[in-house]
Amino acid sequence: MKTKYVCSHCNQNINVGEDIVLVAKNKDGKKSLVFLHTTLGNYTSKFNPDFAIKEGDLVKFLCPICHANLTNKKHNHLADFTMIDENEKKFNIVFSQIYGEKCTYKIEEQKVVESFGKHLERYQNPEWFLNK
Repeated sequence: MKTKYVCSHCNQNINVGEDIVLVAKNKDGKKSLVFLHTTLGNYTSKFNPDFAIKEGDLVKFLCPICHANLTNKKHNHLADFTMIDENEKKFNIVFSQIYGEKCTYKIEEQKVVESFGKHLERYQNPEWFLNK
């Protein structure tokens, strides 16, 4: 089995090929599909060019299946979903909802096992958001 990503609310698969598919909601309440690369630390994204966002904007992410808000319960600027690796091991993936901010944490059993991105210093003590 390849690595897959699932919604932490409905447990449905949210990746297709090399993309994680989410619904993004901008500050005006407009929505669009967004595609994030499945490789952690690769911040390539694709979305409709008519979807108005600019660097620094807060973009809320929703599950494309159950429409649950993926915002982290401890910090409004972060969102999360679940990663299941090829060995069936589960990780919580926490990432920034600020467009252009590169910050991702891979968490296993309440411990950060990997972190990615040049903006990690903005969340110096990540332990505060580990408990849901």
